[in-house]
Amino acid sequence: MSNMKSIVMSDGHLRLEDIPMPVPGSGQVLVKTRACGICGSDLHLTRHTQEVFDVYAALGIVSEEARADPRIMLGHEFCAEVVSYGPDTEQSLPVGTRVTSVPFLLTEEGQLGVGVTPEVYGAYSEYFLLQEGLLLPVPENVPDEAAAMAEPLAVGLHAVNRSDITPGEVALVAGCGPIGLACIVALRLRGVKTIIASDPQADKRDMALHFGASHAIDPMHEDEMQLSAELAGQSRVIIFECVGIAKLVPDFLQRAPQKSCLVFTGIHTADITLNVALATVKELDIQFSYYYQPEEFAQSLQSLANGDVDWKSMCTAKVGIDGVPEAFDMLMKPNDHIKVIIEPWRNGALEAQR
Repeated sequence: MSNMKSIVMSDGHLRLEDIPMPVPGSGQVLVKTRACGICGSDLHLTRHTQEVFDVYAALGIVSEEARADPRIMLGHEFCAEVVSYGPDTEQSLPVGTRVTSVPFLLTEEGQLGVGVTPEVYGAYSEYFLLQEGLLLPVPENVPDEAAAMAEPLAVGLHAVNRSDITPGEVALVAGCGPIGLACIVALRLRGVKTIIASDPQADKRDMALHFGASHAIDPMHEDEMQLSAELAGQSRVIIFECVGIAKLVPDFLQRAPQKSCLVFTGIHTADITLNVALATVKELDIQFSYYYQPEEFAQSLQSLANGDVDWKSMCTAKVGIDGVPEAFDMLMKPNDHIKVIIEPWRNGALEAQR
C-alpha cells in the first residue's frame, strides 16, 4: 500500500503527514482531491476541539476513546476525480470523471461525516473515499474551485428553506462570510426583495451587496434589528445568524423584533445562558440549521453551472497542501478572506486571487 500526503488535525494543531492511502470498501470510490475549501467549521473544530467532541460524545456520534484523543483528516467542501472503485459498485462513471458529493460515507457503523469524523479520510488529503451512490458529476463548465463551493452554498440554501421565507418578508443576514453570502444567494434566487446584510467589515458588506443584498449596514454603528422591523412593517422578519459568536446569541434574542424568526447556522459548541422569557413574550420562532438535503446540494451545484453565483468573487486565495497550517494561522486572526481553496496535489504558500 502506498502513502499519500494529508493534513491531520490533532490537539488543536495541523500537521502535514504521510499516511497510507485509503482502500475503498463495499459501495465506495477512491477519489483524488482536485480542490477543497477551508470551512469556518474546520477552523472552529481546530480551535475548540474538545468542545466539539464533547457535543459529539453527548450525541453518541463518537466513542469515548475518539473523544479523548481525536485525530481528524479535515476537508468536506471538495471537487475530486474518480480513481478506482471498491467492490459492489456499478462503476457508471468512468475513471477520471470529476465529481463532488454530500460528504458522507454509509458504513456498518452508520453515516460518517467525511472530514469531521476521526479516522475518516477528508479532502485535505491527496486521496479520500466517497460513497458511489452519492456522487454527482461536475458539469464541464464548472471549474474545480467552483465545484468545491457547492457545499457551503447548500448550507445557506438549507437555512433559507428551513425558514420558509416568502418574497414579501424581510431577511436579515448577520455575518457576511461564506455562509452568510450563501444565504443571500439563496434568498435572491427565492425572490426575496428585502435582504439586509449586517457585518462590521466594509469589504464584506460590499460583497453582500454584490451578491444580492438590498441593504448593508455596520452593526457597530447602526441597529440592524430596528431597520429590519421598520422595513418589514406588518411582515415577518427572518434573521439568519451566520456569525458563530456565542455571546451574540442572547443579544439577538433580546433585540429581535416581535414575532420574528431566528435561524441559527453558526456553529456554537460552548454553553450559552439564555433568558427564554424574552423569546416567549415576543413569540419568537427559533430554528437551527445543520448541513442540507442531497437535493439541496445538487441544486447548489446546478446554480453554479447556470452562472447564478459569482463564485470567482468568493474565491479569495489558493494554497498548496504544505501551506495549509500557515493559512490556518492567518485565518484564525481577523482577515478579509471569504473562501480559501486548498489544492492538495501541489505545494505552495497562500496566494491571493484578487
